[in-house]
Amino acid sequence: MSDSLRTRLADATGLLLAWLHGRGLSFQQPRSRPTRRIPILSFHRVSRLRPEHWMTVSPEVFEHLMREVQRRFRIVSLAEVERLLAAGADVEPTTAVSFDDAYGCNHTHAIPVLRKLGIPATFFVSSAFVDSSTPFPHDVRRGFHDIPSFTSAQLRDMADDPLFEIGSHSVSHIDFSARPPAPTIEHELVESRRALEAITGQPVRRFAVPFGSRAHFTPEVIAAARELGFERLYSFFGGSNLIAPDGRVAFVLNRLGPVRFTPSYVFAMCDGYEGRQTFSPRRRSASPHAPDFQPSGF
Repeated sequence: MSDSLRTRLADATGLLLAWLHGRGLSFQQPRSRPTRRIPILSFHRVSRLRPEHWMTVSPEVFEHLMREVQRRFRIVSLAEVERLLAAGADVEPTTAVSFDDAYGCNHTHAIPVLRKLGIPATFFVSSAFVDSSTPFPHDVRRGFHDIPSFTSAQLRDMADDPLFEIGSHSVSHIDFSARPPAPTIEHELVESRRALEAITGQPVRRFAVPFGSRAHFTPEVIAAARELGFERLYSFFGGSNLIAPDGRVAFVLNRLGPVRFTPSYVFAMCDGYEGRQTFSPRRRSASPHAPDFQPSGF
């Protein structure tokens, strides 16, 4: 089967799944039925700024989405996801929520929603942008100069709440696919953790690789993160996380990055849709360090 035909079939499948979800006719397992897959959702910013961009979800849409996700899934912390994977047993439909970069609008808009609904979340923060008015380079390229970053006070407020965890997203939101030298990799890992721990007073155990494709998970980055004592790395290239019978938990766990925020599309992604509108590039290409990645289960 050609790649173009495979893509068209995947898109058609996703549209069908979305249509069925929207009418209450879902292939998604009922919450009471055991499963062996745990999807992890990843967002960027809940904001009223730049609503036209795929990274942005409005506060109202985000709250509606989280309520719908709660109806279908038990939402747990990343630490609990790792524990469930290690247990090796079936679970009720379960997911987790995470955010990348350092957008201060998440403290203004996402945190109140998550607190109201009692939803845990991990925020992966690029430390150089905390207390800074300098925008992310990927925002500058789009002409976005008005999106605020976290302040230290906001991070401390989040870290003091047991619902939330602060993880590292490097210092500078570095592109590891450019194969920087080893000292640069170490600096991005060590300094980001040091800065975030100094701000929050809490240990930083997890690292989400910026951009998050397989190309950004170089063997050097994986080896450095292990050597420096990070407990887990997190991707942004799609896929659920399969519970292995022997409880094996890989060093890299998969996350889904929706670019449409209707429950129908998010549930379709959790069901395995990987075509357009999902920001989920193909995951089945060969990788020389595939054992480091949790099987997706799709």
